[in-house]
Amino acid sequence: MRGLLAILSMVALLGAAATAQTPAQAPLTATTPPATQDRPPIRAGSFIFCGTNEGTVLLDNGQQHAATPYMDEEQVARYLRTNAPRLVVKASRQTAKAIATVEFRLSRPETISEADWTRAWLEAVLYPSNIARTEITAGSLIAGRVQPPTPTAADTNVTVEFPDISGGWLPSSWEVALLVCVDRGVGANPNLDNNHLVREYGRVPLYVSSLKLSAAIGIGGFLALYVVLAFTAALLHRRQFEVARRAMEASSGRSVAAWTFALRPTVIAQDAFGFCSLARFQVLMFTLVLAGVYAYVMARTGSLPNVSNTVLALLGITLSGSTLARVIEGPVVDTPNRLWLLGTGIIDPSPRVPRWQDMLAGDGEIDVTRVQALAFSLFAAVALVVQGTGDLEHFEIPEQLNYLIGLSQAVYVAGRALPRESAKRLNEEVRATREAETAVLLKPDDQNAQLAFETARNALATSLFDFFGERFQAPRLMALRAGERPEPVLY
Repeated sequence: MRGLLAILSMVALLGAAATAQTPAQAPLTATTPPATQDRPPIRAGSFIFCGTNEGTVLLDNGQQHAATPYMDEEQVARYLRTNAPRLVVKASRQTAKAIATVEFRLSRPETISEADWTRAWLEAVLYPSNIARTEITAGSLIAGRVQPPTPTAADTNVTVEFPDISGGWLPSSWEVALLVCVDRGVGANPNLDNNHLVREYGRVPLYVSSLKLSAAIGIGGFLALYVVLAFTAALLHRRQFEVARRAMEASSGRSVAAWTFALRPTVIAQDAFGFCSLARFQVLMFTLVLAGVYAYVMARTGSLPNVSNTVLALLGITLSGSTLARVIEGPVVDTPNRLWLLGTGIIDPSPRVPRWQDMLAGDGEIDVTRVQALAFSLFAAVALVVQGTGDLEHFEIPEQLNYLIGLSQAVYVAGRALPRESAKRLNEEVRATREAETAVLLKPDDQNAQLAFETARNALATSLFDFFGERFQAPRLMALRAGERPEPVLY
C-alpha cells in the first residue's frame, strides 16, 4: 500500500498543478493598466475601456479638469453592434495554463497610422458564439486581461487571459473581440474623434477547452498507463505474489490482494533477480509523469504539444542509465556458489519480493549515490508536474540540476560496474565452505576437516544475512551437515 500511496501522491500533484486555483467568478472588469498609460482603474461591477483615470487630471495650462471614462460595458456592446470589424487577427491558440489563456497575432490596419499604432493599447472582450453580433448586450460581455498592453511596429503577439470562463466540465465556444484604443494624451481636445476612442476591432472565434476535463484526461492517461503496466506485472509475477501473500498471512494474519500487489511500483520496476532497480524506477516515474502531463496539455490546447529539450534530456539521462545498468547487472554471487546456497536450503529458493529499500541500499549498506540520484529525480518530476502543465514546450529546470542528475546517474552506474569488495568476500567465504564440505566428504573420519567445515559454515552467517536478508535461513545453515540436501520445494 505504501507504493500505491506514493503513486497516488504523484497523481494528486498532477491534478493540483492542472487545476491550479483560478480567480472566483467576479463582475466584469478591465485590465489593470501600466502606470505610464492613462487608462481607467478597475471598478467593481463594471469595466471601462479607452478612458483616462477617474478623478482629476492636469491640463497643459495648469488647470485641473475632471476626467470621464469614455466607454463602459453598454457603450462597448453598442460599438460592437454597430461597427464592422476591420482588424485582421492572423492566428489564435489556447495555451495549457490553468486560467483560460489565448495567444493572438495581429498587424497594424491601414486605417491607423504608425504613430497612433505605437501609442495605442489593446483590450479584449468575448461573448458566447451563439449570440449574433446585432444582439450583443452589456451582460453578455466578459472582459479579458491583455498582455502586452501596446502594439509593436511588427506583428504583435497578444496574450489574453479570461479567468471568468474556466469553470465547468464541457468545452465552450466564444467570439473574441480585440479592440485597438488610441489616446492622444491628457489635455487633448475631448471632441476629437480619435481621442479616448476604440479605433478598430477584430473578431475571431474561440473554442475553449474545459480545465476540469483536461485535468481528468491527464490524470486518466497517467492511471491508464500505470494500470496496464500493473496488469502485465501481475501476469509475470504470479509466483512472487504467492510468496508475498503467504509471508504476510504468516506475519500479520492479513492477506494481500493480487491487484494491490501488482500496483506496487517496486513490483513494476524490479529486475530479473527480484530487486527494485533505481534506474528502472526513474524511467517508470518520468514516463508516467510525462504521459499524464502530455495528455493534459493535448486536451487543453487541442493539439499535439512539443516537449522541451529539458524533458528530452531527463528522459535521455534515465534511459541511458537504465540501459547501462542492465548491461552490467548480474548476480552478486557466482553461479557455483549460488547453486550450492539454494541447493542446501540456506537461501530460500522462492521468488524474492522487491522492496523500497532496494533502490537505496546494496550489498548490505546504504548507497549514497542512489540516494542522491533518487532525490533530485523526484525534484525534477515534481517540477515537471507543476510547471510542465502550464507550458510543456518551454519547461526548464536549472541547468545545474540537470548536470547533477546526470552526474548522479553516471556515478550510480559506474558503481555497479566496479568490483564490489563485499561481494568478493562473500564469494570467497562460500567457496571456502564448499571446499571444506568436499574435504569432509573425501575424509569422513578426519576431525580436522570436520572442524574446518563447521568453522567456515559458522563464519558464513553474517555475510549471508547482509546480502539476502529474510531469505537467509539461519537455522538451516547452523544445522547443515556435509553432503546434506533438503527436498526441493516447488512454488
